[in-house]
Amino acid sequence: MSDDIRCFFAIALPAELKARIDEYIKELKTFNPEIKWVKADSIHITLKFLGNIRPELAEKSALQAMEIGGCIPDFKIQINTTGAFPDKRRPRVIWLGIQSVPQQPLYELNEKLENLSEPLGFEKENRRFSPHLTLGRIKQLGNYTQMWKYIEENPFEQSEFAVNEFLLMRSFLKQSGAEYKIIQKYPLRLC
Repeated sequence: MSDDIRCFFAIALPAELKARIDEYIKELKTFNPEIKWVKADSIHITLKFLGNIRPELAEKSALQAMEIGGCIPDFKIQINTTGAFPDKRRPRVIWLGIQSVPQQPLYELNEKLENLSEPLGFEKENRRFSPHLTLGRIKQLGNYTQMWKYIEENPFEQSEFAVNEFLLMRSFLKQSGAEYKIIQKYPLRLC
């Protein structure tokens, strides 16, 4: 049996925002119960997924990430749209779109985590960083026209929250869904 642990760097959401997302997911569930909806308590912004790694490597990543937080100023996240990957006609992931204000710090944080992770043996992500909040995952294609119509008529209320830290998280995959535990917190502050 492997002692590897599943880890990633992330930004957590405030509790009151998670509660509002939970209410929105409850509304969307009425249209497509077969979608695997994420528990709102588990929703976060993934900055860099490390995967299943040895605990020593998680410790090394945790220590090296300490340097990053001190060089990124705090910023705000705005939630501004609902969409799907790869697109609304063939959705596999339903998400809330986000952007940072100012925009640079979120992308800089992602880039620094990518660069920090590469010398430790983690592959750089090939896809462009596309920050989002995953609401649900779709296993098989279906007709989601009614749901998209509802979303257009009842969009998630635009929100904003301050980001002053990022986290190294551990993921536990369970039948009921993933559960997360914070390994390390990293405060953000201007260099």
